[in-house]
Amino acid sequence: MNPRKEHELHSKLVRAQIRAYQDEGTSVVAADLEAWVKPPVVGRHIPDIVAKKYGGTIYNESETCQTIGLDQTREQLRDFSRHGYLEVTVPQSCLVQAKEYAKRWAIEVERWWHYPGV
Repeated sequence: MNPRKEHELHSKLVRAQIRAYQDEGTSVVAADLEAWVKPPVVGRHIPDIVAKKYGGTIYNESETCQTIGLDQTREQLRDFSRHGYLEVTVPQSCLVQAKEYAKRWAIEVERWWHYPGV
């Protein structure tokens, strides 16, 4: 996939996740998208979404099927899981693969989100 389409897909996942959080009553406080407050650095990385629910902080990272297995993704997920609740958003088509990576990397994901047709 070309970089532009990859970026568009990633942004689409982040926007879908923001809507899903809002629909369930989770407060989105920052998102790595235009018109949003930029999330803070957590560990060495910036999460895609920072949300609050029941007094806890949720760090959400959205990944595409092409990026889920990268070393950078592993580092991001590790950092976010150490500082709050880690939730990951992926296209439905690579959910199984994403879970396998997290297991192999010994990273606990509190909640998986997946979207068909993305």
